Amino acid sequence: MFRSHETVAEGTPNIFGDGYSNWRMFERHLAHPWYHVVLEERLDGKAWPRTMMISDVDMLEEILSQQTSEFVITQIQVVTPGWMNKAGKWVMEGLTGLLVGYDSTGRRVCLHNIDDEKSYTDAPGQLIDAHSLKRVRVIF
Repeated sequence: MFRSHETVAEGTPNIFGDGYSNWRMFERHLAHPWYHVVLEERLDGKAWPRTMMISDVDMLEEILSQQTSEFVITQIQVVTPGWMNKAGKWVMEGLTGLLVGYDSTGRRVCLHNIDDEKSYTDAPGQLIDAHSLKRVRVIF
């Protein structure tokens, strides 16, 4: 999850609609992947680009399920911590697939397919492939 503090709020609340605020900074305290999602929203015959920073798989799945001809996701990138991508630093890469399943202990595991060439799992220290998981479902 992202968090922010009121001292970094910017501008007038609700300037872009009821319930919206602008922030100059967000924080993350956990080194877990998050998603940078680009979409196109069509309003009054015009296409408006939007970008969302989504903190977890469940919220990503919810946003994906809301797609219509007026609300289309055009790109998803995953931002992974160094322990997950083995690069030793945070990296943003194109997401080409995302599976969720459960390992032999019943723990939920996410498999991220990256640019059709590599996969990352959020199960630290475990070598996991889709065939070893139970109740697998495709998120993306």
